[in-house]
Amino acid sequence: MGEKWPAARRMLLSAAATAFAMWLLLYAPSPYVVYEPGIAVPVEPMVALADTNAHADDDEEKPGTFVLTAVRLTDPNLWGVIRAGADRNKDVRWKQDVFGGRSKTQYVERLNAVMSGSQEAAVQAAYSYAGVPFHVDKGMAVPERADKRLRIHADEIGGPSAGLVFALQGVDLLTEGDLAQGLRIAATGTIDAHGKVGAIGGVKQKAVAVSRENVDLFLVPQANESEARRTSGRMEGGPAVVGVETLDEAVRAIADFATAGRG
Repeated sequence: MGEKWPAARRMLLSAAATAFAMWLLLYAPSPYVVYEPGIAVPVEPMVALADTNAHADDDEEKPGTFVLTAVRLTDPNLWGVIRAGADRNKDVRWKQDVFGGRSKTQYVERLNAVMSGSQEAAVQAAYSYAGVPFHVDKGMAVPERADKRLRIHADEIGGPSAGLVFALQGVDLLTEGDLAQGLRIAATGTIDAHGKVGAIGGVKQKAVAVSRENVDLFLVPQANESEARRTSGRMEGGPAVVGVETLDEAVRAIADFATAGRG
C-alpha cells in the first residue's frame, strides 16, 4: 500500500499539470494579438454620388474594379499565438503595443473615428484631382454642384488605410472613362486632403489577401513597397506592386501599367 500511494500521487500530479497546461494553452487570456490576412473586396459599393447611384459624367459601364483590403486582428489563445508565430503570413504583437492601454472596444471606436477623418480627406483629394470646385463647411467638403457630392459608407471597416482606394474610386465616379482601365486594382494607404499618400501597417497581410482575389495591380505607399513586393512575389498569383506617394502618382501608375500590359 505504501508503495502504491507515491505512484498514485505522481499520476495525480501529472494529470493536474497536464490539465493546467491545457488550460493555459487553450483558455487562459493571452497578452498578444495577431495580424492576419483579411478582406479584399470591391470598394465600389462603399463610394457613391450622394443623389444617385450613377456616375457623374456618363452612364457607361466601367469594367475595371478598385479593391479595398484590410487586415484581420484576432485575440487568440496561447496555442493560437504559437501557431501564428510559425505562419509567415501572420504577425504576433503585444496587445499593449497595439491597444495602447485601451480596451478592445475603445480601440475599435478610435479606429472608426480615424476612418471618418480618412474618408473626408479622400473626398477632398478626389474633388481636387477631378477639378470639382468645393468649399469646406464644418469640416465637410461641399461641392458647388449637388450632383458631384460623394458619400462613403464603409460599414465596420476602421482605420485610415483605405484613404487611397476611396479617393481613387471617387475620382472614377467624378471623371469620364474607366480609371481602372478594365483591371482589378487594389490600393492601400492613408491620404490627406492634398492627395499625399502615407504609410500603413499590415501591408504583408494585405498583399496576401489581394493575391487570393485575382488582382492585377497593388498600389501601396512608397514606404511599404519593399515588403509588399516581397510578399506578393512569393504568392501564387501575386499582383504587380507599385509604390506611390501621391494620388497623382497612383493615377499615373495605373495608366503606365495598363499601357505596358497592352504593349
